[in-house]
Amino acid sequence: MQTFTAGQANTVFLDVVAKASGDAITSGTVNFYLIALTGDNAGKWFRASDSSWQAAESSAGAATYDGGSAWSLSIEATAWISGVDYRLYAIESGSLNIVYDQYYSGTLSRALRILKAFSVMKMQLKSGTTATYEILDPDDETTVIAELTTNDTSPPTITIKI
Repeated sequence: MQTFTAGQANTVFLDVVAKASGDAITSGTVNFYLIALTGDNAGKWFRASDSSWQAAESSAGAATYDGGSAWSLSIEATAWISGVDYRLYAIESGSLNIVYDQYYSGTLSRALRILKAFSVMKMQLKSGTTATYEILDPDDETTVIAELTTNDTSPPTITIKI
């Protein structure tokens, strides 16, 4: 299982090997396919050519050979949505490769982002309040990850914002 960062381009990696021999495929065209498993686009493929979601299998782009059996592709920011799970797989243009997939968990990446924010605990008082603190994303220090509200009579409450 892999994670991703929502709202930004993510580089993904897959190994591509030949069905016939098990040897690495090192040349040719290898297209990557990204299908949403959950969310508004569940069951649809991300098409790189126009940044849209399609009901029919569509390519997220042609990958670049990196060495060994490894291929990579940067998939643009609009494909990656917080809380959505994805499946990624590759197909060589002649269908000569063994197709296997990688699972990308939006739920896990969201949880890791929240944990990171809480471990750093960069906060600011929410504008117009006296007891609500915004917990900021430690990577950009502006995105509100969660809000922590305190009061004198009950335990604090935390509201997740991503």
